[in-house]
Amino acid sequence: MDSTKPVKALGLAWLGLRKSWTNERIKEMDEQLSKLRKHHDQEEKRRKVQLEELIRQKQYLQKEIEDREQFIEQLISQKLSIMGRKSFKPSYEDQAKQKLRLGDLLVVEGLITQEQLSQAMERQKTFGGRLGDLVVEMGFTTKELVGAIISQQSQKGRLGDMLVETGAITQHQLNEALGIQRKSGGMLGDILMSLRSIDPEKLYREIATQNNLGRIGTEYTFEDTLNKLPEALARQYDAVVINKDLNRFLVAVGGPLSDDVTAKIEELLGMPIEQVLATRDEMEFFWKEVYPSELMVESTQKLVNEQPQNSAHVTFTKPQLTTAVICLFVFLVSLVIDWYHTLIFMNVAVQIFYFSMTVFKFMIVMFGTRNNAQMRFTKEEIDVIDERTLPVYTILVPMYKESEVIPHLLDNIEQIDYPKSKLDVRLLIEQDDVEAQLLLKEMNLPPYYTTIVVPHSLPKTKPKACNYGLIRARGEYVVIYDAEDRPDSDQLKKVHAAFVKNADNCACIQAKLNYFNSDQNLLTRWFTHEYSMWFELLLPGVMQLNIPIPLGGTSNHFKMKVLKEINAWDPYNVTEDADLGIRLYKSGYTTAIVDSRTWEEANSRVGNWIRQRSRWIKGYMQTWLVHMRNPFRLYKELGLKGFMGFQVMVLATPMLPLLNPFYWVMIVMWYAWKAQWIPQFFPGPIYYLASMEFLIGNFLFVFGNVAGIYWVIHDLEQRKENVFSYSLVKYALLTPAYWVLMSLAAVKAAWQLITKPFYWEKTTHGLSKAPPRTLPANNTIQDGR
Repeated sequence: MDSTKPVKALGLAWLGLRKSWTNERIKEMDEQLSKLRKHHDQEEKRRKVQLEELIRQKQYLQKEIEDREQFIEQLISQKLSIMGRKSFKPSYEDQAKQKLRLGDLLVVEGLITQEQLSQAMERQKTFGGRLGDLVVEMGFTTKELVGAIISQQSQKGRLGDMLVETGAITQHQLNEALGIQRKSGGMLGDILMSLRSIDPEKLYREIATQNNLGRIGTEYTFEDTLNKLPEALARQYDAVVINKDLNRFLVAVGGPLSDDVTAKIEELLGMPIEQVLATRDEMEFFWKEVYPSELMVESTQKLVNEQPQNSAHVTFTKPQLTTAVICLFVFLVSLVIDWYHTLIFMNVAVQIFYFSMTVFKFMIVMFGTRNNAQMRFTKEEIDVIDERTLPVYTILVPMYKESEVIPHLLDNIEQIDYPKSKLDVRLLIEQDDVEAQLLLKEMNLPPYYTTIVVPHSLPKTKPKACNYGLIRARGEYVVIYDAEDRPDSDQLKKVHAAFVKNADNCACIQAKLNYFNSDQNLLTRWFTHEYSMWFELLLPGVMQLNIPIPLGGTSNHFKMKVLKEINAWDPYNVTEDADLGIRLYKSGYTTAIVDSRTWEEANSRVGNWIRQRSRWIKGYMQTWLVHMRNPFRLYKELGLKGFMGFQVMVLATPMLPLLNPFYWVMIVMWYAWKAQWIPQFFPGPIYYLASMEFLIGNFLFVFGNVAGIYWVIHDLEQRKENVFSYSLVKYALLTPAYWVLMSLAAVKAAWQLITKPFYWEKTTHGLSKAPPRTLPANNTIQDGR
């Protein structure tokens, strides 16, 4: 026998292995090179777009300078002409004369002096209001003479023409805005602000002039003794009393009030009012100053006051505590009387619970594999949507101590393919998060962003902040995004299409969640497996079975009207999304899953992960306790299928991780030391049932994770999006180790449920090394530096 043959075989095997490694390394280097080339091309394209934009801006500025010079020459000629007249006979035959403001006309017509005009304008700057009313009330002239000037002025034209005539915008900027309006609809003023063609203060001053209204001043009176409108009435008419000047109340309004509404408010206040137009940010400020207690009550107590049976403000009710004490007493007595059969009975109950949850959950996953389990739309279907039919969309972004991710957040929102003039982005910042407040104040955010500082109050939770931001939200639809979220660019349009396609009782569309940093470490890979199974298979299956859906904490889109109808989020529930899904179902509304993803940051540190997961599990415990306060009523509301689904989706989530360690200990003790007392608790059929659950049940749960991640990778491949690699699949085989972390988090959650049920465990974001997406140059938010 040739002794060299084994050596040669070993050498060939080694060479083959080296060749395989080398080929794999070459493939990786080719992929890296391809990515670098792609990035270089994108960067080159971005710079080209930036250069074109700078050239275009230069042309705009040159044209604007020419327009302003021409306008100034017209005004000088006009004033010289009018000052040459001797008698008071207002005449505006020359179109250029129509551009004079009321104060200038009053002076040149000799009705007031320049000094009186200065005094009136100073008072107007301080207290706001219309200049004509002020000069009359200050005794400088009569109402009849001012009326003669106003009545002889030409009719105010369209807003766009006015803005061009006064030099606020250029004709080119107006044409651009009108083009967008023809394509996407919306208000011209909102479009101009979204394009940064005009700032809100200047726009609203022109709108006030157009509607013969005054503007707000710089001083406001917010004493408790000041008459104020009832909060419900003020919200209905978007009107807030901000001052009392001379013989009238100044009422800040978001838009002109009708004569009937004006008369109603004057009757209520017992004094004439003058409307002063305020920008949206100014109205937010006035609301916070005039109605602070009302806003706090609505964001923290509305659900408690109107539907206390659905609120987690009480963790354990007296009947629940009584039932728990009775059960514990019976259990202890049973142990004393016959501990052996008592423990066997408990084991049988647990095994039946395990078996039921496993079978039901696997059935849900199988339903989730159906083609119609998710609402899918092709690119062509989204592209043909008439943007004029799109409603205003509110985006709520609650955040706390997350300043480092704010720039990425703004970039990701700017990537959304939706008319910017129809966005209502509300950034919810806690009062003690000074760093984020200062950062946002330094940024030159577009006008469709509103920074809302949530006053400190308990409970200090995400749902309370969302309730606070929801009160004055303008959208027909509303969605929550977390600070690190990266939604698909067409997500809002897909959701709109889904709402249109669904029945009227569809109140929520849940987008799918997954992670952009899945390959950071083993923990993020496990997290990705779990989310892939949950959002790709489990929740779609829940939708198919028409049972209560525990929503994800982000990217759930609601009809604003319905959300407010059911009193929005429970501020005392630390997993408010799951609870809201149950309340929607109980109220007769449905939820659908849309085939659109939001990419989040997976927790990459164990301690951070346990803090987040323990809060989630504690919230599921709260949700179960709230809705099981009256099990018979819940059964009647949900039906048998819905009741069973509620137990599988809500009860099993915290219960299984709490039970698992007991059986893990028994398995270790049996195989390590052959503890003879263990078989005594698994007599006859119970042994076979437990064995089947141990082998088949665990296999099904692991298989669910494998199927989920495979499902995502295959779907992304079909779209030519190489986000994940099939190498992720093998890590699903290590899922049992992930279950150990879940049990640790469940134990912590159970302890906190008793000691501090409303405490919100803060999750740190921004730990990922994944690079942010590159924005097109014309969408970049300037930071004002």
